[in-house]
Amino acid sequence: MALRLFNWIMAAVMLSPILLIIWMSFTPGAMFRIPLEAFSLRWYREVFAYPGFVNAFFLSLRLAAAAAGAAVALSFVAAYALARTRLRGRAALDALFTAPLIVPAVVFGIAMLQFSNRLGLYNTFFALVVAHVAIVTPYAVRSIAAALRAVPIEMEWAAMNLGARRGTVLLRIVLPLCARGMVAAFLLCFLMSFSEVTVTIFMTGPGYQTLPVRIYNYLTDQVDPTVAALSAMLIGLSLLLALIVAGLGGFKEISK
Repeated sequence: MALRLFNWIMAAVMLSPILLIIWMSFTPGAMFRIPLEAFSLRWYREVFAYPGFVNAFFLSLRLAAAAAGAAVALSFVAAYALARTRLRGRAALDALFTAPLIVPAVVFGIAMLQFSNRLGLYNTFFALVVAHVAIVTPYAVRSIAAALRAVPIEMEWAAMNLGARRGTVLLRIVLPLCARGMVAAFLLCFLMSFSEVTVTIFMTGPGYQTLPVRIYNYLTDQVDPTVAALSAMLIGLSLLLALIVAGLGGFKEISK
């Protein structure tokens, strides 16, 4: 009973700021007052009327889609090698793929800033994609590796015994059977890339400001319920993607 009560209290503490943000987004005035006298969509209209938010949203969409797609493609090759071959440095490679989870985001952001500066790629879309791929790849590797472990290797042996080549086996047997895990990995990587802010701040200049960075810069100049309305929409988008990933079993595969 005490543990259940504690869980409910922790859930309330975690959800209260989210619910407050959603509540604030419907306030009619520039200041949030309790009790809320009326509900208004004024600040939602302000979000779409502000070009900075709209442009940053589409930039974040393109960046998240590119980073998630590249991460899933690279992670499939890496996960297949780890799951199907006997590599001598397998443990070291596994640790290498999870290294971005261990390195603090600020340290990684500074390192990527120095790296991109030396190559002349600072404030470019390509450098942003590379940084985000490095951030989200560990999640994709774990999710796809778990999906590959669920595919019996005997099915691949049987196909090759019947004359199928390795490439045909991958395209017509392995990929369809682990497609569920790959879709979950893509959506999870998309969500992680879309909401990433710490490393992105180091990698962007005025020309490439993603939506989280744009929100951060907006709040340094002014504070109004526009950000609350935008946050409420992003909460809804994140919740939708999280439900899809959970339905595909992506979170269970990552925890394995």
